[in-house]
Amino acid sequence: MMMDFSDIFKNSISVQSLIESMAEGVIFINKRSEILLVNKTTNELFGYETNELIGQSIEKLIPNRHKEQHKTHLLTYFSAPKARPMGHANSKLSGIKKDGTLFSLEISLSFINTDKELIGIAFITDISARVKAENELKIRNIELDAFGHTIAHELHSQLNSIIGFSQLILTDKEMSEEKRNSFLEIIVSSGFKMSSIITEMLLFSNLKKDEIVKTHLSMKDIVEEAVNRISESEKGTAKIFIAKEFEPSIGYGPWIEEVWYNYIRNAIKYGGTPPNIEIGSSIAEDGYKKFWVKDNGIGLDERQCDIIFVDPHKLGDGLVKGHGLGLSIVQRIIKKLDGWVKVESTPNKGSIFSFYLPHSQDNLL
Repeated sequence: MMMDFSDIFKNSISVQSLIESMAEGVIFINKRSEILLVNKTTNELFGYETNELIGQSIEKLIPNRHKEQHKTHLLTYFSAPKARPMGHANSKLSGIKKDGTLFSLEISLSFINTDKELIGIAFITDISARVKAENELKIRNIELDAFGHTIAHELHSQLNSIIGFSQLILTDKEMSEEKRNSFLEIIVSSGFKMSSIITEMLLFSNLKKDEIVKTHLSMKDIVEEAVNRISESEKGTAKIFIAKEFEPSIGYGPWIEEVWYNYIRNAIKYGGTPPNIEIGSSIAEDGYKKFWVKDNGIGLDERQCDIIFVDPHKLGDGLVKGHGLGLSIVQRIIKKLDGWVKVESTPNKGSIFSFYLPHSQDNLL
C-alpha cells in the first residue's frame, strides 16, 4: 500500500520539518542568486547561525577563485533547469565556511516552478573525508609504483651478483681456493642483502599509521641496537661516535630503529677512508627534535640533495645502490610519524642525513 503524503505537503510547517530533518544540506535560491531558505545541516556545514544566510547571495558560500565560473553555471541552469544527481561531472565542488575554511562538497540540483518564480534547490554533502581518502590512495599508489621500481632494481642487482659469481665458480675448475672463498663471501653477502631488501619491503607494506602507538623513545638504546645489527665485516674500519644523550621525542621504536639502520649503513658505505661517523641530536623549531648522522664522505651536490629522497635512481649508479631502497623506507616512516627528513651536504665535505620528530603529542595539535 502506497503511503499518502498529501496531508504533509498541505501543511507548510510539516514541509519545513521535513527539510530540517534531512542529513544533507538544503539551500533554496532564486535566479538572482539570493538564498531563500536553508536547513540546519547547511548552517552547520558552513558555520552560520540560524537565518544568517537568508537574503545573502549564494556566492557567499563559493571560494573566490570559483565565483565567476559559478555565476555562469547558475545562469545556465536557470535558463534550462533540470534535475542533476550527485555523481555528475560537475557535482564535486568546493565550499567556503564562515571562518574562511575551504572544504570539498558534492551537490545535486533540482527546482520548483512556483506561480511567482523559479526556485533552484541544492542538496549538499560534505565529502572532505572521502576526497582526503582518495588523495591518500593516489599518493600511496604513486609511492608503491616508485617502491616497486626500486625493489626490482635492488633485487636485480643482487641476483646478478649471485648468478655471475656462481657461474665463475662452476666454470673455472682451476680457480684457487682463496679466490673461490672470496667469491662465495660475495654470494653470501648478496644473499643477506636480498633478505634485508625483502624485510624492508614487508615493513614498507605494513606502514599503517593507525596500527601503532607512539611512545617516548629511548633513542640511545635504539641507536645502539641499530649499530649492533650491522655486521663487523660491513663496519670494517668505520669509527662510529654516538652521543651520550639524545633529545626526548615520541615515535614508534621499531620503525625508528629501521631509520637509524639505513642512515648508519649509508654513512659507512659512503664515508671517507676510514669512515668517521657522528650520531646525535639537537633542538629544532616548533618543539621538534632533529636526529642526525654525519659522515666524512664525498658528499652530494645541490641537485642530488633535492632528489635523493624523491627519486634516488637519478643519482647515478655509484649512489643508487646504497641509497635507493633505504631512503624510500626512511622517508615514508618519518612521514607516518608526523616528521620530515632532510639532507645537508657539500661535495667533498661529507653529508648530514637527519630526521625530525615531535617532542610530544602536543606538537601534533
